[in-house]
Parts: sequence; structure tokens; C-alpha cells
Amino acid sequence: MEKFDVAICGYGPVGATLSLLLAKYNYKVLIIEKNQGPCKTARAINTDGEQLRIFDQFNLAEKVISNSNQIEKVHFSNKDLEPIQTIVTSLEDTDMGWPNQVLFYQPELESFLREKIKTSENIFIKESCELIDFKSTSNGVDLFINDGDKKIELKSKLLFGCDGASSFIRKKLNINLEDLGYNQKWLVCDAHLSKDIGLKNELVQVCNPSRPGTFLHGRRGHLRFEFRVMPEDDEVTIKSDTFVWELLAPWINKDNASLERAAIYTFHACIAETWNIDNIFIAGDAAHQMPPFMGAGMGTGIRDVSNLAWKIDLFFKNKCSKDIFKTYQRERYSHAKWTVAQTKSIGEMIEGFCAAEEGREYTPEGPGYNAKFPHIPAGVFGDTSDMITGCPVPQPILNRENKSIKLDRIISSKFSIISTKTLPTLSPKAEIIYKHLSIHFEKIKSNDDKENRLKAIFDKYDFVLIRPDLYVYGGCDSKEISNVIESLEDTFFLKL
Repeated sequence: MEKFDVAICGYGPVGATLSLLLAKYNYKVLIIEKNQGPCKTARAINTDGEQLRIFDQFNLAEKVISNSNQIEKVHFSNKDLEPIQTIVTSLEDTDMGWPNQVLFYQPELESFLREKIKTSENIFIKESCELIDFKSTSNGVDLFINDGDKKIELKSKLLFGCDGASSFIRKKLNINLEDLGYNQKWLVCDAHLSKDIGLKNELVQVCNPSRPGTFLHGRRGHLRFEFRVMPEDDEVTIKSDTFVWELLAPWINKDNASLERAAIYTFHACIAETWNIDNIFIAGDAAHQMPPFMGAGMGTGIRDVSNLAWKIDLFFKNKCSKDIFKTYQRERYSHAKWTVAQTKSIGEMIEGFCAAEEGREYTPEGPGYNAKFPHIPAGVFGDTSDMITGCPVPQPILNRENKSIKLDRIISSKFSIISTKTLPTLSPKAEIIYKHLSIHFEKIKSNDDKENRLKAIFDKYDFVLIRPDLYVYGGCDSKEISNVIESLEDTFFLKL
């Protein structure tokens, strides 16, 4: 029986990203996918600076950006497409070291990921195969797979369900979904321009009481439209070619664009109550689902697997106990739930503006697009109210050997300490942990960080300890650095 370190069910962007993160550590990874080839139509279309940092770990960030578009403005408009409220977005690199909002085309993104996977000797792909059963054992998971006209049995130490909203793995484990109170049907249309007609790089939330909608100009002429399916609608009629082109008429027609698809989806806001049972995990849409108004679904899944990859490495190298996996849901659940709630709040804002158009009172909840992702609530040291601890560390440009280099190129995938000062002598126990985890120390020099991205951090702390997923574990002065390092033992269940 063939054996693997990790098996991943699902070959979308989340599963593919997990496989690449694990391949960096030289683990043997199996991907099981019931379909063949990349997805044929656009689904996710948005990524952010934090996800680009993850893609950069396998040299894909610049390729994604070069094949993308950026949103210049977000409009909440009336039915005549006249702006009610406008949010201007920055096109400059953020503190993440990358642009904050980048629009891609998912079939293309998946192709990029798969091309990178093909270069790995540690990732094995079984497409047109279906996981039909699995059994957790004391030392792993037995996998039962339909491979064409034959059934095969494989074994893996860990199994990951990155198999989407209808996750077979989640259902097999009898994991319940918590409903956060948003269930609406929307018509989703993707189109492609055949000529330049001067459409601006904007996201428009159309607050039309008779049919709320969304318009987004994606990469190289890809257009995304979403329209609310109203109670009186006939679902066959609304998907018809004639009806769809009537909906698209304010923007495009058959003379300047082609239609890729028109399909009805139910937008949900929900989150799984349990993310890990024994040797089995769920991530991405299998663990949480949200309306697409913030374009945060794929990104939330990628944050899930980025949180897990380095913990798997510690466990496989016997540097920590299996209890480290308890930290996965502790750290990701509330973060993901907040994101789901925020996407729901955008839907509420649209409903609020629609109500106002009709002269009705309606007060949407939540800060909408201006909200910043919160810190992770656990897996950190100290007070997260500093808006530093539990957040991704800003990424400056460093000057090394007369060359400019991003901080992540030096510190990603390992515990690191950054400081403008020299690392003091550590306590004996801290020194043991420092060596146990191979903690990297990077001194920030006077000719580094011309953008002052680290200023807020070093105004408050002399030393900052960073997790392998680039989240700040904690900051301190020279007297406390040993205590911070020593705390890693209990936080991550280290075996010293």
C-alpha cells in the first residue's frame, strides 16, 4: 500500500496552495480530485496582499500580478448607476509589500499553481479520482478511492478536506455548519470583452430595489456580474440568454462581449463548528462559506492552510506534540467568522441603500469595506490590543549586499526575530528553544525600510518575534525577550 505524509482532497486554489507549502518542507503529498484539469469558469476573482505574500513563497506573486487588474474605486450606486457612496482604493503597495486588491481569472490562477506543482517531486496528483471513504487510525488515515474502473487503497498520516462547500469529508465526519443568517439566491454571470469600450476598473454595488446587483471589471476584459434573484423570478427564465443580455445591457452587448456563463447560486454565511477530528482537517469552503461581496472566500481558505503548514512541519519533525493541532481552530475560527460576518455586512449595506432608494428606513450593521482584518485571538504572546500582536508583520524592503530584498524572502517559513538592536544573551531555556526551532535573527539596519513600514512596531518594541506564517507572535524589550521565547514551549506544545 502506497503511503503519503499528507493527503489533500480537492485541487482548487486552497488545496494546491497547501500542497506547495508542504512541498517546501519536502513532505510527500497526495492530491485527490474528482474532476480533470483546472476549473473551466471564473469563481474566485480577488486576492490581497497577505495572500500574495503566501504565493511569493513559491515565486508566483509577481506572475499573478502581471496577469491581473486592480480596482480603483468601489461605488454603491442607485439603479441608474449614479454613485451614492464611493470608496477610493490605493493602487500602491501596502505594508504587506504587495498591492491590497488584485483581480485575477481563476482558471488562469489554477494553471499557474498547477505548473508550479508539476515541478515538485514531492506532490502526486490523482485527477478523475474520487475519495469514497476514509478511516482514521492510530497512526494515520486509510483512504479508499475510485480510480476509474478500479478501487484503490492508500494511506496518509494526515487528511485535509479542501473539497468545497459540499465537502464530502465534512459530511462524513458529521460536522455541523453554524448558520449566520444569510441565504440568498443570486444569478452570477461572467463575460469577456471582445473590444475596449472604456469600462473603468471599478466595483459597483448596484442598490436597485427591484434587483440589487454587482459589477466588477476583472483582469484583461473579464467582467463579473451578480444579480439578486427576486421572489417573483422564474429561475429558468432568468438564466435564459435573452434575459441575461437584458440585465447586462447597461454595460455590454453581443457586439462587444461574449458570455462565459450564467448560473444561479445560493450565497450562504456559515461556518463549521469543528475543523479537526483526529488526523483529519477541513479548510477553505469546507470550513466556512460567505457571500462574495468582499471577494474574501478564497483568501480565508489560503489563510487556513498557511496557518497549518508550519505546524505540520513541527509535528512531523517531532519538535512538538500532536496537541499543536488544537491551535488551528483556536486561531482560525474567530478570524474566519469575522470575515464571514463582514461579507454579510456588505450585503446588508446594499439592502440598506435599496431601502433608502424606496424611502424606507434600514440600518445596516458593520463597517463594510473599510474594515481591517482582525488579529488572531490565540497563538500569540501579550496584548493583542496593540494592533501589532496577532497581525501579519509589515514587509519592508531590506538592503543586503547592495541589493533590495523583501523581508519575507529571508524570514518566511521559519520563526524569526527582527530588531534594530543586537540580540542579548538569552536565558538557558530560551537558548534551548531558540536552537530547537532554529529561530532566525534579522537585524534591521539604518539603510533598510525606507518606507517606514516597521516604524509603528519599533516605536513600541525593541524585539519582535514572528511566526513562520508571518504573524507577529509578540513584541518586547531586551529584558523580556527570553520570556517571550520561553512561552513558545507551552503555546505550541514543544517537545524539548
